[in-house]
This record gives sequence, structure tokens and C-alpha cells, in this order.
Amino acid sequence: MTPFGIFLPQYNQLSLALVTSKLTADCIVDRLEDWWQQVKAQFPHIRRWVINADNGPENNSRRTQFMHRLVALAQREQITIQLAYIKSG
Repeated sequence: MTPFGIFLPQYNQLSLALVTSKLTADCIVDRLEDWWQQVKAQFPHIRRWVINADNGPENNSRRTQFMHRLVALAQREQITIQLAYIKSG
């Protein structure tokens, strides 16, 4: 099992998903979509997401599948998605 978490620090809220597959670009965006469908009624005022990511191979901003899926999600849900990568080294 591979964990994938979404933490909302302002609300002290954590959502955790366990996936049986490898964490891929598609898997990450699928989990984000599932999470948003579950909570968007609770947060109708949220129009901007800041995603803190580790810049790994599955969520790198040069990863075209990841970016393509995020852009499609943002357009469909009419939200702004900002990527904030953890600086290594």
C-alpha cells in the first residue's frame, strides 16, 4: 500500500488515501479529483489550491501527463492550481 495525503493546515484537516498501485501522475490527479468531489461542498469559497510536492518523477512540473491532467482538472472545476515544490539539497 502506498499512502497519499492531502493536508489543509488552515483547517487542521488531513485526508489520507491508500493505493495499491505505484504512485503515478495519473494516480495523484485521480486522488485529488476524488478528494475534491468529497469536500468541495464543504469549501465553496476555495478557488485556489497550493500543492506542495516533492518534485519526484511522478509530480515533476516537466512531467507532461501530470501537468495535462492538472490543467484539465483546474479548468473543469474552475480553480487555480499553484505548484510549490520542496527544494532539495
